[in-house]
Parts: sequence; structure tokens; C-alpha cells
Amino acid sequence: MSRFPGYTLFILSAVSCLGADVGVRIRFGLTDTGNTVWDGKVSVSPGAIERIDGWRFQESDRVLDHTGWTASTRPLTVRRTNNPKKNAKKKAAASSLMADNGVFLVLTGVTESSLVKVETAQGNFQFRLADLPYGSVVEQLKGAVDLERVAASRPLTAKRDDDDFPALAVAADGMAAVAWVSFTPGLDRAERSRTWDKAPADFSFLAQPPGGDRVWLRTQRNGAWSEPVAITAGGGDVYKCAVAIDGAGRTWVFWSENAGWPAKPLANFELFAASVAGGKVSPPIKLTDDAGTDVSPVATTDSRGRVWFAWQAARGNGFRVLERHQAADGTWTAERAVSTQAGNCWAPAIAPAADGRIAIAWDTYDKGDYDVWVREFAADGTPDAARPVANTEDYEARATVTYDRQSRLWIAWERSGPTWGKDWGALERDSGIGLYRDRQIGMRVLAGNEWMEPAAPVATGLPGNRVRRGPRALPVRRPEADTSARKAGEEAATAPAPTYNNLARLACDRDGRIWLFARSREGTFFTPLGTVWVDYAASYEGDHWTGPTILPHSDNLLYNSPAVATHPAGGFLVAHSSDHRQDRHVPRGGGGLGAPPPGDPFDNDIYVSRLEMAAAPVTLKLVAVKTPPAANAAPSPATREERAAIDRARAQRITYDGRPLRLLRGEFHRHTEISGDGGNDGPVEDMWRYALDVAAMDWLGNGDHDNGNGREYPWWLIQKTTDAFRLPGRFDPPFTYERSVAYPEGHRNVVFAQRGVRTLPRLPKMQPEPVVAAPDTLMLYDYLRRFDGVCASHTSATDMGTDWRNHAPDVEPMVEIYQGARQNYERPGAPRSPTADDAIGGWRPLGFVNLALKKGHVFSFQSSSDHGSTHISYAMVYAEDTSREALLRAMRARHTYGATDNIIADFRCQAGGKDHMLGDAFTTAQPPALRLKLGGTAPFAKVTLVKDDEEIHAITPNRADVELTWTDPAPTPGKTSYYYFRGEQSDGELVWVSPMWITYAPAR
Repeated sequence: MSRFPGYTLFILSAVSCLGADVGVRIRFGLTDTGNTVWDGKVSVSPGAIERIDGWRFQESDRVLDHTGWTASTRPLTVRRTNNPKKNAKKKAAASSLMADNGVFLVLTGVTESSLVKVETAQGNFQFRLADLPYGSVVEQLKGAVDLERVAASRPLTAKRDDDDFPALAVAADGMAAVAWVSFTPGLDRAERSRTWDKAPADFSFLAQPPGGDRVWLRTQRNGAWSEPVAITAGGGDVYKCAVAIDGAGRTWVFWSENAGWPAKPLANFELFAASVAGGKVSPPIKLTDDAGTDVSPVATTDSRGRVWFAWQAARGNGFRVLERHQAADGTWTAERAVSTQAGNCWAPAIAPAADGRIAIAWDTYDKGDYDVWVREFAADGTPDAARPVANTEDYEARATVTYDRQSRLWIAWERSGPTWGKDWGALERDSGIGLYRDRQIGMRVLAGNEWMEPAAPVATGLPGNRVRRGPRALPVRRPEADTSARKAGEEAATAPAPTYNNLARLACDRDGRIWLFARSREGTFFTPLGTVWVDYAASYEGDHWTGPTILPHSDNLLYNSPAVATHPAGGFLVAHSSDHRQDRHVPRGGGGLGAPPPGDPFDNDIYVSRLEMAAAPVTLKLVAVKTPPAANAAPSPATREERAAIDRARAQRITYDGRPLRLLRGEFHRHTEISGDGGNDGPVEDMWRYALDVAAMDWLGNGDHDNGNGREYPWWLIQKTTDAFRLPGRFDPPFTYERSVAYPEGHRNVVFAQRGVRTLPRLPKMQPEPVVAAPDTLMLYDYLRRFDGVCASHTSATDMGTDWRNHAPDVEPMVEIYQGARQNYERPGAPRSPTADDAIGGWRPLGFVNLALKKGHVFSFQSSSDHGSTHISYAMVYAEDTSREALLRAMRARHTYGATDNIIADFRCQAGGKDHMLGDAFTTAQPPALRLKLGGTAPFAKVTLVKDDEEIHAITPNRADVELTWTDPAPTPGKTSYYYFRGEQSDGELVWVSPMWITYAPAR
């Protein structure tokens, strides 16, 4: 039984998606000052009400068949923060913040003159559909209610699997095909969502294989949908799919699958395809066979009926965009390069023209910032030269393409300012822009060889353009200035919940109007799964944009894009997924760890929506762009300088114990949209883009809280993408997550070399007094030993930290000494360290790392980002090779250090004929003679040696390359002392060179 019985769940059978279908959203409670009952009834004449669905329903809200609902408004769920001052303000204001509620209606058989009558507990009103055109908002009951026309949306799936990544194609005869990837959990949702009262005797069940992925297909003819057809056998590891219908009427489904999973330890995603005709599925065809991964297929059909597909392929030491297509005899051509850049290329998009051309667009980091490129192919397959679309110093990525009725090529993309992903954090806001601190849509049109753009700015049709009423006491979402010229530091000046638009999709309808779909953050409404993002549509009517029009049931993660296809009968079909984070809202807990009985209510479902304007030919007005793409755009001086520093770090080699070690740069505390508090962190894919391109790291680990609050599906997505974006020998990310337990036990980030280990639930938390070992932390240590993992405490002197009551050097060999999102927890008085009056995240002075070292705890240092921050936190690791296994061995050996830039450090001490390195513990008969080499990115203003919590030696070298030796003049016989260095550059960048623990035992 669903915990939300009022939520209608059924599968489309013979329900038409064409004709006079209209969607309406009714929002109520916009002037409420407290909990208010909005029970209601609705009718329409002429026409019928086919569906009623909740907008922001909670457990007690209900849909009453096709006639009405019982629902109320309630105080807004206020998200907890780790900033005590912000928490106090939020608690004080919580009682006055009200969340709106509402319903979606799907009306069938209606006309523009149809009259809709609504009766509610707070008053009655009525309206005609003619008074509710797309893009308008009509208020009722003195502003307590507002109405708007929306897409007519219906569910295509209903099981408790997670159905996601829809693909859509519509043939010339109106046949529609929707393919998607369905994930089956391996552990019951209720089991994953509960907390524990004691540690299990055996943790093996946490590595039980999940049910895995399966690709499905449904087709629609004459308004009737087929039963689902299984394209793959199930139990697989699939990352995205695509669908196209060829000239013979066969449906082709493409998918990317890690075919060796779970038997093969190293993943390799390959592309496969199968055709469906007469309800029969062909045997799968393997379309790629390369040691590099092949992911993110897109497909279309050209005007001759031949299917083309493109994808992102790891070839050599980077990602490229490739294509294949059907030849005249129906066979598949050999793979061919589309992209031309040496840098990584991402997010292929594809579209056909009526004259036989095909366009494939992508974005690339080739010159040190993301730029959009496109390449057209003639009807005979001959490629034109690749050409830039948008190649300024700004962030320009994730292109979408369509041709209009005059075969002009429209291209849209998402954009941000320059220095995207560069230096940004709590103490640095002027050098970079965080990964999700600004995002809008750019658009251009290629008419022949001339670059044009719509006469009306696209922003005028998207969220953020118009003032509209929000729930009482919440900030009004006002129009925002054009952000195309926004620079680093300026993003902080926007509204508290600025409107971002991204993940564009373009299509041209039968009448010639251009439709744009974009994903937008819903602002202040918070759910157990985190921030809400939904899709909106805008249509270009020739000289103005109409919109935004919400796409119901598109509430989901940020990186969740609809599939859009023009229908020959007019308008569009849109396939999209929802995880129900709005309409199955659980006000407290929920969504994973700590969910109230009977557990997690959320899962992903596929919906198909219909949008259509009244038939009328549209003439599109275009103007010349002000700044065409540059012919020879080159990397900036800052990019060339940083690339040189990265090359030096990657070339760093040392010899240790007779073995060569290399320096690997990374981190394992990078949050995304999946974290409940990740609304400003950006999509999972941007995490991988940041690692591979912006910071050019050798490895990176996800830091989302329990990989999505302990839920099975987001854990699976993170595990999958960790494999999908692996570049063997170049980038090999481990499997990681943040496990958050408040002070005094502490937040810790967990690292595994192998895939398939689930996150660990909690035991009850202890109080600060008495200071005894915490059972939950002891359980964590046992879990790590069982699965050969390690962990590191972070922000130790905050409310997320610890008083060091637990320690296990075999599985907790490192500590996050600094994070860009907050401060340095090395010791009081150190650079960037907190004070009682300036502590981001709370003041817990017993958590400073120096106190742990004084207790005898043995840690090496590392630095990682946490929320929002970018490019100023590096975990440096000396490892034998670039593999995950070598990375974990190096972490266990404590061969790590932390830095805020690409700073090279080599710390040595010889004893007993062996040259020891940072992180080592050993005995020497001679006074310790320390040797340090530093390779900075700027001159070092100060280098400080710390011994046993005393700063005993400092130099001011004023140069970037430093070599020093120092012999302890007064070691204590029989005592173990720790020694470490801190380097401070003239530009403020820091390096923490991890300790060595040296026992002085002079010969007698």
C-alpha cells in the first residue's frame, strides 16, 4: 500500500495523448498565515477531468477520484544548516513561513470555452480555458489562489523500481517510442531507510548486489500505448539510452552498458543496440569495442530514414565525441570522430534537417573553459568542418540543437561567467565561480554562414523573468539582470534563492515555433531528498517568448533532462521522470536514513506530457549576434600557467623503499545535487567535469551524505558514474561518501577501492559527556575493516567534528585538516583557523587536530572541498600507480598531504639505512635530520616546522622552490615526537606537509 493513497498511480493503456488535452495547475494557500484546510471539488464542461495529482502533497492529503481532493497548507520545512547562527534565525522564522499546496488537473475533450468550476473550503471560483493562455498566471480569491495552464502529463510507469533516463522518438506517421532505464534495488527500501539499535554481527549484506538495470520500451500508435517490452535481460549496469525509428518503421534502442558487471572488477561501458519490429526484439548488437568507456548515446533519423547516433567515448587519454549511422544497405558505418579537440569533449546532441543534413553539437574544455561546438554532415554523410558556436572565456556547455522549418540550425546551451570552478570558498569569493552559483541559457541560430539570435531575449520566457506571488513571508522571485557578463564574486550579490535555468532542450513544432525546455530550481521549498528542480517550457512566437510553462511531474534531481519530440499532428510529446520529491513530501526525516515507517516513499517514474499551441504558422524574427564566435580562441595566460603547474605535479616522482612513487592530486569531499543540502553544489556530472577538466585531478571521490541519505538509487547512480567517467591510467576515482554524525562523534568521509559497498546506517549518537568511545564510530571502524576501506574526519573543531574519543589508525589514517568551504583545523592561531568569534560551522575547540596529535593519534593530512568550494582544496597522495588500489594503499600508509594549490612537497628523514617519508613512524639512533623540498606555485613567504605542537623553527625563503634541512638539536631519548611543516606562499596559498613520528633511541 502506498503511503500516499491519494496519489493516482496507473499505467497508460489506451489513453490518448493527442487532441484536446489541457493541463492546469491550481496553487492555493498563497496568503495563508497558518495551517489551512483547502479541501476542494472541481468540474469542467464541456470536457472531462481525467486526472488529479498533488502539487506538494503530504501524507494526509488525498485525491478523490476525478472529482476533488482533501489537502491543507502547512509551515515550510526549514532545512537545518551546520551554521549555528543561521539555525537560530531559521528556527525563529519557521512559524511564519508557509508552503503553498495545490493540484494538477488533466482535462480531456475540452475547448477554449470550457468552464472549470472549483469549490474549496476557503471559497469558490471559476474560469474559462480561454482566459488561461500559456505563460499567464491568473489569481483568484484575492491572491490566495493562482492558476496557470501547464502540460497534460500522464504516468508511463508505476512499479516501485526507479525508472529514469527516458529517450523519445516520434515517426512521421505519429508513432511514438519511449525507452528508459529501470533500476531494481538489491535491498528493500524499508531496510535501507531504518536506523539500528545495535551493530550487526556481519556486514556482508551491505555488499549484496543490487537488482541492477534493465532497458524498457513502450510504443504508441493511434493514442494507444503498447505493453512494456524488455530490451535487455535485466540485472545490468546501464548508463543512459537513446531511441530512433528508421524509415522501415523499426524502432532502434541504444544503450551504454558495463557488460562485465559485476564479475569484472574494472568497468568498461560499451554501446549496444537492438531493433524492435512487430513486437519482437532483435539480438543485441555490440557497436563499440574499445578499452575506453563509451557513454551518453543520442540518436535521430535523417530525412532518408537512416538512423544516426553519437556518443561520448574515452579514446586515448580523454573523452571524444564519435558517431555511426546506417549505410544505404542498412549496415552500420565505422565509428568516426565528430569532435576535433584534444581536450575532453562532453554532452553530444543531435538533430536532423529536412534537407538531409545532420548536426551534432558538443562542448569541450580544450582551451581551459567550456565552449560549444557543432559539426554538420551533408545528406551523403560528408562532414563539414567543425565550427565554434560559443567560445568566449565564459562557461558555455551542454548544447542542444534543432533545425527550424527553413533548415536554420538553432543551438542553445547553459552559460555561466568566466573562471567557472576556479578558486571559490568561504574565504575566497573573487577568483572563481562555484559549480552552481550562476546558470542561464544562451542561444544562437546558424543561418547559412551567418550567426543570428532571436529578436527577443530567451530569458524573457523563462523562470526568473516575471514577478509572481509566492507563499506568505517568502521572498518574491523577481526578474534578474542578464548574467552573461557576471564575473567571479558577483554571484553572491543575487537574491537569497536566485533563479537558475539550465539543461536546455530545443525543438521546432509543426507550425515553425521554437520551443525551449529548461530546468529551474524551485527556490525555498525543501524536501527529504533535498532541493527541487523542475522543467519549464517557453515558445518563441516569432517576436516574443511565451512562458514559462511548468512541466508537471518533472520534480527530480538537477541533472534530469526531458526527451522532446515534435508530433506531426501538432505540438510535442515530452518524456520525463519524477522521483516524487514534491508530491510525496515527508515533512520530517524520510527519504532514506531515519524515514518514518514503513520507510522510503520515493522512487522514479516516467511520465509522458503533451504541449500544443493553437495551429498558426509562425515567422521567426532573428537579428545578428553582437559578438560572433572567435576564429582562433586560445587559452588564457592563467590557464597556461596552471597547466604548467599541473604538469609539474604530475611529473613528480620520488623513490621510497626501493619503489618509485608518483604524486596523485585529488579530493574526496565533493558534494552534488544528491546531498539533501546540495542545492548549490551542481549536478553529479559537473563533479566529474570539475575533476577531469577544471582541476585536472588524478582522482576524486564523491562526498554526498550517505550517497543520497542512504537510499539505494542515488548510491547506484554515484557508483555507476564513478566507473563511467574513469580514464584508465589517467583518472581512476574511488568509491566514497560522507557519513555525518554530529559532535562529539564526528563527520567522516569513507573511501573504498571496490564498487558495491553500501553506506552504513547509524547507531544512537552519544552525548559529549562522559568522554567514552562511541559505539557508532567503533561500528564504522569494523565496517571499514570488513570491506578494506578507510576514512577521514573533517571539520573536526566544529559541530560536525569530534573530541577525538575514538581512533583507529588502521582504518582512519588521515584527517581533513582544511576544507575550502570552511577553515583550517590544524591548531589555534594557524593561518585560516577559526576562533570563538569566527567559526564557520560551530566552535568546538576540543576538535583541533593538534589535540589529537598530542593524544598520540597518528594521522596524515589531506584537504578536500566540501559544499560549494572549488579549486582550493587538494588531497595529495604518493602512490605506486594511478589505480584505486594503489591510492588506498598509499592512504593507509599515510603518504598524503594537504594543499590549497598544486604545491609539491617531499619530506624525508633517513634512519637505519632507510629513507623515510611523510606519514612514516620509525625509530632512529641519531638526532632526527629532516629534509624538505617544496615546489610552490608562488614564492613561499614562510615555512614553519612544528614539533609536538610547538612552532620551533621558521624560515622566510621568498622563493617558490625551497630545500631545507634541519636536525633536531634536543631530541628526548625514548620519546616519540611528531614533526610536520606548514608552508605559506606570498599569495596566501598553503601546504600542510604531513608528520613523521620519530622515536629517538640513541645507541648505548
